[in-house]
Amino acid sequence: MNKERKETDENLLKNLTELDFQDQTVRKETGMEEKTYGFLGPVWRFLRYIDSFRGKNRFKKKTYLWLMLFLGWAGGHRYYQGRWKLGLLYTAFCWTGIPLALCITDFMEAFPVKEDSEGCIVL
Repeated sequence: MNKERKETDENLLKNLTELDFQDQTVRKETGMEEKTYGFLGPVWRFLRYIDSFRGKNRFKKKTYLWLMLFLGWAGGHRYYQGRWKLGLLYTAFCWTGIPLALCITDFMEAFPVKEDSEGCIVL
């Protein structure tokens, strides 16, 4: 019973996350203000602003998530993504814990993105 409930809860959370991303995309496309929640909302909004100035890169999702898990606090996933400047900032401030909080937001952004046939995602 608990296993079924856990699977149902995980599916519900995944569906809600996908709906939130769709909502954010529609808001951005129509010129509406994107809504962010929680204390990491302003950080997420700032990162989205910075992302608007760069091109999109294609990379393996599993490798990105593993790097985020083990080296995210030092910017390892950003180096893999090809974002050297942001990776250097993560590395420079890794002792503060700020990159760890940013890594959590990066994970929440990358995890629900669907992979293509080769296992790659575009962020």
